[in-house]
Amino acid sequence: MIMATQKITFSLSNSLSELERLSELLSLIGEKWSLPGKIILQLNLALDELFTNVVSYGIEREPDQEVHFTIAHREDEIEIVVSDGGQSFDPTQAPVPDLNLSLDDQPVGGLGIFLMRQYTDNIEYRRENGKNIVTLTKKI
Repeated sequence: MIMATQKITFSLSNSLSELERLSELLSLIGEKWSLPGKIILQLNLALDELFTNVVSYGIEREPDQEVHFTIAHREDEIEIVVSDGGQSFDPTQAPVPDLNLSLDDQPVGGLGIFLMRQYTDNIEYRRENGKNIVTLTKKI
């Protein structure tokens, strides 16, 4: 039997104070779809990083902007599409950090995107109609 795709969409305002709401929504979605806690934790960490980057660097000067999420559950994966109207930024092009460097020698930035890569199976980016569209896929 093939499970039909289930989808949930929501938007968050352009504020880091929305991180708690994002976490709460992910927990509710995890319960609704009976997802393992480990999967929800990993998705929460990845989306926390992505949302923080969007708010802090992409749309920080545009307070009326929202970040839009579509989360789809298929038989064996979760797909999350995050879109915003901020500055163009492709997280798939970020360099892989040198993990052999000490914390003091690490350049600022880049570790969050590294974590996004670690906690998801695929990240895609496209720019369409003035919007950043990032698609994260996680096998379950």
